[in-house]
Amino acid sequence: MTVVSIGLASLGVTVIACSLLMGRRGVTNSPSRGRATMQDVKRLLQAGQRIEAIRCYREIHHVSLAEAKDAVENMCVTD
Repeated sequence: MTVVSIGLASLGVTVIACSLLMGRRGVTNSPSRGRATMQDVKRLLQAGQRIEAIRCYREIHHVSLAEAKDAVENMCVTD
């Protein structure tokens, strides 16, 4: 294989690995810091991203982790 082929193969592996990691962390579905809304919280919950939903709830309401967790879990129960 030539040096160019090896470089392109390495780049492809890197891109795939980064895509998998970003998808696993939910980066593509999370709103920007400081821009979260309750609609985002509900959307994240529906997508199964409870931790991100809690983060957004904390950002919106400026509450503790425990308060946000309780509130988000209650949203799951009532919805």
